[in-house]
Amino acid sequence: MTEQELRARIQDIPDPCSLATGVPLGIGEMGLIQSVECQEGKVTVRMHITSPMCMMAAYFMREIEQRLQSQEGVASVHVEFDQTLQWTPKDIQPDARERLAAKRITMLGGRLLPRDEARPADS
Repeated sequence: MTEQELRARIQDIPDPCSLATGVPLGIGEMGLIQSVECQEGKVTVRMHITSPMCMMAAYFMREIEQRLQSQEGVASVHVEFDQTLQWTPKDIQPDARERLAAKRITMLGGRLLPRDEARPADS
């Protein structure tokens, strides 16, 4: 499998913070997938977390492992988390930010969405 195919298998894993808002987004839309690398059947997925208080790391790890280990040619899966907290709401894909704004969601993952992108166009 290519790295793009592997990424496609995990990008729609639901992000629990977005589920709580009523605007479910996948970890790909959230901008949480930093990289996916595959070398000789060994897959490494590097992810951002939204907050130092994020308690979903084990959930993300389990979901990623389950989705990728069943793929032909994948011998092992390792998930690493970026502890530097480089993720910001600006990493959310623009169309996903629009869906959040349409529901008047102004905060996600404990962080405010950028003001100009957190307001519906009609307000």
